Amino acid sequence: EFAPAELGLARLALARGDAVAARAGLERALAVDPLDASAHAELGQLLWKAGDLAGAEKALGRAVELAPKSALARVRHGAVLLEQGDAAAAAAECEAGSNLDLALAEGHHWLGRALLARGETASALTQLKRATEQEPASALYLLHLAIGQEKAGTLPVAVETYRAAAAADPKYADPHERLGQLFAGAGQCDEAVPELEKALALAPARARVKVALADCRARTGKGPEAVRLYKEVLKADPSQVQVPYKLARALHEQQGIAAALPWYQKALEVEPGNAMPHYFLGYAFKEQGSRAKAVQEFKAYLAGKPDAEDKADIQREIEDLGGKP
Repeated sequence: EFAPAELGLARLALARGDAVAARAGLERALAVDPLDASAHAELGQLLWKAGDLAGAEKALGRAVELAPKSALARVRHGAVLLEQGDAAAAAAECEAGSNLDLALAEGHHWLGRALLARGETASALTQLKRATEQEPASALYLLHLAIGQEKAGTLPVAVETYRAAAAADPKYADPHERLGQLFAGAGQCDEAVPELEKALALAPARARVKVALADCRARTGKGPEAVRLYKEVLKADPSQVQVPYKLARALHEQQGIAAALPWYQKALEVEPGNAMPHYFLGYAFKEQGSRAKAVQEFKAYLAGKPDAEDKADIQREIEDLGGKP
């Protein structure tokens, strides 16, 4: 019944990578001494890493109650609050923790992220920069500084910071992914593709990276590769509802409407809020001579996009096909 021994055994288990034994040890330590703030804090950290945000928030919150002057406990409690979506409470807790220990880089990092989530970009950048100044080799801190710089619109600076994050940890996929998405969003697929390929090599299960890479392949005339990537995504994760439409477009451009038709129809099933499949189906049925079906699809397109720029053109199509706009 000596709680510090149980806590020590739990720390040893964690050092060996045995999270199950570590959690059991921490729970035994707390059963003996429920007022041990450090055990609550370590249990909270363990639960946080395991993805149990509710359990982590409870444990870290209890640690803060027992030791309100523990900077690390307050910062990590704030971090969990942020991941739960409460940016205001997170900022308050991270600020309190950071003020308790100004040399704690983790405090500046999480305070910066909480402020960024609240839209306080200038203040966030100040905190995020402090974190990287205190721990310049941290790829995580550099990554989030770059995210802040990107949000502030200083894109060339953000690009350099993302590259610094990638250099700090060559096995970290996130900087390459963020760079790839940034370049792709700007229409610079020639620069986006190498970064997305690096991200995919490091994190092959990330569907969003594969989709972004496929999008770039489709834009640059490499349709077969785009089709292959889209199909791989759907095979691995059928819940990617935006992909059937993208696959339909790629097939339509490569092989014609016959190959694309079932995927347009699939897109309507899984993503009913997307009006664009109706648009292409309307023209497909028109080409096939199915006037009534074409009118139906064009009307559905306008219903989904009542402010469409081509509204007058589609209304004329409906009239030409014998329908009433």
